[in-house]
Amino acid sequence: MSHTSHNESAPVTGEQIYEVFVQSNHQEAHQHVGSLLAPDDTMAMLLARENFLRRDKAVSLWVVPRSAFIVKDSEDGAFLKREFDRSYREVRGYADNAARWKAFKAKALTLEEVIEDVRTP
Repeated sequence: MSHTSHNESAPVTGEQIYEVFVQSNHQEAHQHVGSLLAPDDTMAMLLARENFLRRDKAVSLWVVPRSAFIVKDSEDGAFLKREFDRSYREVRGYADNAARWKAFKAKALTLEEVIEDVRTP
């Protein structure tokens, strides 16, 4: 299995690029908040805390070397292609249901028809 490393922009100084993920509360997933450059894991964690948790609260902080990611992108289209056609499982055509329902209700009874219906014994 081939993979693409994203160390193409790593500097020659021995520092490496780290990706930072923050979980703001226990009900939410970790969100990618940015990248940073650090000489080692300990310094990367300190820099991440200083740069990304200054103003916002968090319950979890992940700092991962970019080289640890195994990446498949659009260049390898065959790998990312669906194995089977399962388009029948996709939800389509429901986006305008609210507008259609409003139009139906508006056509069903007008205000005058409602008043007339109430007045008739």
